[in-house]
Amino acid sequence: MSLVINDTSYAGDFASYFWIPATYNMSTVEKGAVYVKDGIKKKHTIGRVDFSRPLQPRQATPISKGVFTIDGRDLEPKDVMLYNEFNPRDFEAHWLAERQSPTLLARELPVTAEHYMLQMALNRSMEQLENGLWIGSVDYADNVDEEDPRFQVQYFDGFIKKMILDAAVRKVANPGPLTAAPTGSGNVNIADAFNAQLSLAAQYKKALLAKNTRYQRLKFFVSINTEQIYHDFLTTSQTFKGVNTTERGINLYKGYEVVPLAGMPDNTVVLAEGLPDTDSNLYVGMNSTEDNQLQLMRLQNNSELFFIKGLMKYDVEYGFSEEVFLYTTLTISDFQP
Repeated sequence: MSLVINDTSYAGDFASYFWIPATYNMSTVEKGAVYVKDGIKKKHTIGRVDFSRPLQPRQATPISKGVFTIDGRDLEPKDVMLYNEFNPRDFEAHWLAERQSPTLLARELPVTAEHYMLQMALNRSMEQLENGLWIGSVDYADNVDEEDPRFQVQYFDGFIKKMILDAAVRKVANPGPLTAAPTGSGNVNIADAFNAQLSLAAQYKKALLAKNTRYQRLKFFVSINTEQIYHDFLTTSQTFKGVNTTERGINLYKGYEVVPLAGMPDNTVVLAEGLPDTDSNLYVGMNSTEDNQLQLMRLQNNSELFFIKGLMKYDVEYGFSEEVFLYTTLTISDFQP
């Protein structure tokens, strides 16, 4: 049971609301960086099809040539749970006591506290799921303490771990910490990192850059801190006319959108087609979007305790490895306890 009430010195009037800290929820989903596939009870296979060597010399009676390749990749959401028990009578020493039932048997959670506690519990859960989408690792399970931040992202492998392990994902060589300053002393200028990824795309998957819709589909996904480094680069390293440090930052590089995501690790950039539709190369799989709500009930009829519970299932996957370009200083050892 865990309900810590630090304010037990009520005197005078009180507000009918709480201050709540800033939370970032699931910014990867909110910003349309992935396609969310829900309704997965056990496993969902995303089919892939390709056709190689399509052309041949004309013949009056043609001979079949070329090869169709049909395979698939699986989304297999894993269980995640939120659960907390508390006793509403703990509020008797708090200013919300005046909002509680006058009888002890009917004493429940004050409505104001109920609203904000549920909201906060859900927001904090979404924060950790956002982190897990990118830096999750099942190797943490049973190997890290509950107080360790990695405990919160042990439920499924995130995008970055899967990309690091995938030999077909194109990775920028010799990555270093990103900086707004010129490349040197082990650090890499952020524009140089972006250019290296675009060069890999041009060399190994030019079809991505040849599309008329490339500027709408292909995006640089970065961390919140990396976004600030990019803004510093624009405002301190660029001397051409028109740079104004008082204006809102424009998250574009050579026409491609730079998308900051709360779950992305620092010194990491993913260049890929990320969209909120089935044409996206990045997918998030889940049981149901309706799972993103919590249950609040009395623990049992003869108990004073109440519980908050949430059950969810999540997984991530990308369709084509060769259409992902990764810049990161992380290695597989960073995803192991």
